[in-house]
Amino acid sequence: MNNNEKAIFEQLIRLIAFKNENEEELKLVPLLWAMLEDAVAYHTSIAAKVQEVEKTSKVLTQNKEDIFDDLIADAANIEGMLSSYGNYKKFVPFQKIEDCKKSDLTKARDEKVISSVEKMIMVMKDAPAERAEAGITDERLAALEAKYAAALDILFGPEEFRLRQKDLNKEIDAELKAFKRLLCDSIKPNMRSNFADANPDLYKAFLNAIHTDALPKKTKVITGSFKNEKGEPVSDVWIQLDEEKPIKKGGKKGQFYFYNVAAGQHSLVFTKESYKQEKRVFMLEADHCMHFDITFILEEVQVESETEA
Repeated sequence: MNNNEKAIFEQLIRLIAFKNENEEELKLVPLLWAMLEDAVAYHTSIAAKVQEVEKTSKVLTQNKEDIFDDLIADAANIEGMLSSYGNYKKFVPFQKIEDCKKSDLTKARDEKVISSVEKMIMVMKDAPAERAEAGITDERLAALEAKYAAALDILFGPEEFRLRQKDLNKEIDAELKAFKRLLCDSIKPNMRSNFADANPDLYKAFLNAIHTDALPKKTKVITGSFKNEKGEPVSDVWIQLDEEKPIKKGGKKGQFYFYNVAAGQHSLVFTKESYKQEKRVFMLEADHCMHFDITFILEEVQVESETEA
């Protein structure tokens, strides 16, 4: 939930506490009591969905950390064996393996870890005799490839998880909006009519329960920039966040941002005329930010030559 949704949910929790504390008096107004029971139903449904979102996010995040830790440990050990062999035998391909030391991998972004390990695997496949002589058996290589594949799967999937997260967040948002309408259009006017004059203390307690402080300022959760191959800013880029309607972002400085994006797995698709489309799939952890520097590459234009008949 974003900050606005959290504030509404906390308001709902306080309203239910008010209902429970003043049950005897509130039940004297059957219509009002029915409205408050509807608010309880919203809370029950939303709380269950929030719990599912948090649980699945935590499980996937923990799985991702374990898988990447395992991949990094194995890749770093293999890199040590290859570089040792390369230095001893003066075998240049093994000497030139980059960014696969443990110190490099542990500091790198997930996408960089994937890229670096993939390059090392390709180097080993291109030199099977030297790889075997360095002590990396076929079984050891296959085990590394399996860990690489597992990391790739957890970083860019699974699709089913992402879709479920998206559906849950949409349902939470819809139910919070429905509760807000119930509160503003029905519960508040009914409380005012029945208790503002007849029981001012109860009405004041109600107002205190539903009071919300000024909402915190919006937080830029996803930020980034657009540049071309020359390093020049690119403006007016169409961006699609998940399956939502594409919107145009990036002014003269080629910068973009999204506010209050829920935790979970997301995708960004960047489209600019005359350039190759770019896509990023990523896992956004709670209370974290993501930054993307997008470099657009010009599309190759196919020119058909005209020949005289």
